[in-house]
Amino acid sequence: MLFTSCESDFYGLDANAYVLTAEQDAASEQWQEYLFNHLSKRTSKKDLFSRAEDNGNIPVNHKQIHLEIAADLNNDYCIQHTKNKLHIRVKTKAIATWMSYQLIESLGQVKKEIKTEDLPPAYLTFTNQCKDFDFTYREPHYAPNTNVEYAALLGTNNLDTEWGIWGHNITRIIQDAPGVWAEVNGKITQEQYCFSGDTLYNQLKEYIQDNFSDKPEEGMKFMIAPNDNLLSCTCDRCQAAGNTDKNAAPAVVLLINKLAKQFRQHQFFTIRYHSVNEPPAYAFEDNAGLFFSTIELPKITNFKDNSKFQSSIDEIEAWKSKTKTIYLWDYSSNFDDYLTPLPSLNVLKAQLQGFKEEGVEGIFLNAAGYDYSSFDDLKTYVAAALMINTELEIDKLTKAYLKKFYPKSHQLLADYYLQLEDDFATKAKPYSLYAGFPEVKSSYFNVSNFLSLNESLQKFLPKTKGYEREALEKLLAAFRYTSLQIAYSNGLNKGGAFEVVDQHVRPNRFANTLMKQLKKDVDDGKLKVFKESNGDLGDYLAQWNAYAGKLQKPNQLKSTKLLSVVSNENDVLDKTPLADGVLGFNNDFHQGWVTASKTMTLILEEGAFEQMKEMKLRFLKNTRHQYGAPTKVEVLQGGKAIFRTDIVDTKEGDSVYTLTISLEKFEANTISEIKISTSNPQLSRLGLDEVQVFN
Repeated sequence: MLFTSCESDFYGLDANAYVLTAEQDAASEQWQEYLFNHLSKRTSKKDLFSRAEDNGNIPVNHKQIHLEIAADLNNDYCIQHTKNKLHIRVKTKAIATWMSYQLIESLGQVKKEIKTEDLPPAYLTFTNQCKDFDFTYREPHYAPNTNVEYAALLGTNNLDTEWGIWGHNITRIIQDAPGVWAEVNGKITQEQYCFSGDTLYNQLKEYIQDNFSDKPEEGMKFMIAPNDNLLSCTCDRCQAAGNTDKNAAPAVVLLINKLAKQFRQHQFFTIRYHSVNEPPAYAFEDNAGLFFSTIELPKITNFKDNSKFQSSIDEIEAWKSKTKTIYLWDYSSNFDDYLTPLPSLNVLKAQLQGFKEEGVEGIFLNAAGYDYSSFDDLKTYVAAALMINTELEIDKLTKAYLKKFYPKSHQLLADYYLQLEDDFATKAKPYSLYAGFPEVKSSYFNVSNFLSLNESLQKFLPKTKGYEREALEKLLAAFRYTSLQIAYSNGLNKGGAFEVVDQHVRPNRFANTLMKQLKKDVDDGKLKVFKESNGDLGDYLAQWNAYAGKLQKPNQLKSTKLLSVVSNENDVLDKTPLADGVLGFNNDFHQGWVTASKTMTLILEEGAFEQMKEMKLRFLKNTRHQYGAPTKVEVLQGGKAIFRTDIVDTKEGDSVYTLTISLEKFEANTISEIKISTSNPQLSRLGLDEVQVFN
């Protein structure tokens, strides 16, 4: 057990046997039966547990466990523990379930005949106390928590069972009809909804009436959120409600209030995000509330020192004047890399503590969701515990969980993960929610420590069995992806993924072995994706497998000759990928591409083109992420333009645009400046993967 008690009179749970009693009401008696059945299933010692009436005689050396569900309890739970009696009171059936498993696992620690190998370690000490959970809504959205039964055991919420509409998903319900779409700049657009109109309200009302119960005890939650963009309806009715071209909150809240009045048994929420950004003039209904997105907050342990935190608090205070129910929509993942280990728990704890102080009542932790991510079993457990009690110690929770479920490898895993957390906190540099591998390496990831753990775990794997074996196999599959990323980043250097054979660059034996192993992992169902969007591992491996077919000639531009790369905002960009001899992957702008908005300027040292005949520039084309061919490229030497071309790219379907430039007129011993720009507003981003020079 991971809590410590300040009680002077401490009574342990050990006893010869236990008698379960309950208050004489239906809910409490149901709890008694539930707990008795589950305890009985976990032991072969049939006389260890029994049931009795509350006023029945309790045999000597037996401990009475008295259960009570009391909806009018002032706290979420109360425990009174004397030498012979443990009296547990809880407010709801859900808390009773969580409490049951805390008790079962705790009893298993003192009575070895109670089998609890499948239960996560208890962190509640059964001493005299009355406590509230730190948050009323608690959902760590990792894959383990999507299991409804496991979520109940952890005491967490589950969106699949509790929400009738979630996220930006009213689009799955709403049908095209007059009045349903927003008016933006005087024109109707199907990219956003009109939240003040009767059409949207009526469709939502009918959906709720047709699909959900009207019984109060079966109330659901509904998220009524605009589409994921900045558009706000400015029709006459929306403007009358208070909308502006930058804020749709007034009409959105008007709609959820109408629904909240219509369906008092349900709860309705919107999210402060994008077009919902300032509170309306009127208050929310009592059964309506707000999720506040932390998307703009830095993911760092000392985030309170950041001005964006204070801005968030000021905003929350403004919203609190309109609604009594504010939950946090927080984030705990690198959504562009689920598989490389991420130190997210210390940041989570700091943010939970900070927002608890500000009166936030609930947490939805947006993580990898239904997809696997490294250490997601551990993170689900720790996050769930912290949402109940933010003062719990991450080190203790981590070590206890890993020791129980990874008996052979727990020390290796704990040392690695906690060191990852400590190093990240020491660096005091935030991790990005959307980071490619180069940024991952520079912000928190230690390659040497990772490779050491990976090697050690592979040696330990044959010694493991059961859950530990299965979990380690999945973790090592994820590590193969990260190992490939490390090898890719090392390029043609030591530890890299590439070699030159017959004057062509291709993946080497080490990379090919990893590719085959990772493909088997995918085929066996261990892994499917590596990131949130377009992250299919089959597509990722297809890029690797296609690399040899590119027949890439070795780049003869020395990396030292590329002096700098500067963006439109005069930001100095990482120049390494442009002269590392490795091409980028066509389906991922993080993989080998240097990116910038609108313009990119390269400076090359004199002698860069000496005895060279040709230069090739490869540009990424990805309309979804606004990448396209540049519209103009020019090269200057000594301030004079020696090359210029205007580009009109008419080819559709290609993922790369290659520009070939003859170097015949270039001065070999002059500094060169390559200016790349685009004037295309729809494809305003540039991605360049290699400045290739050949003789």
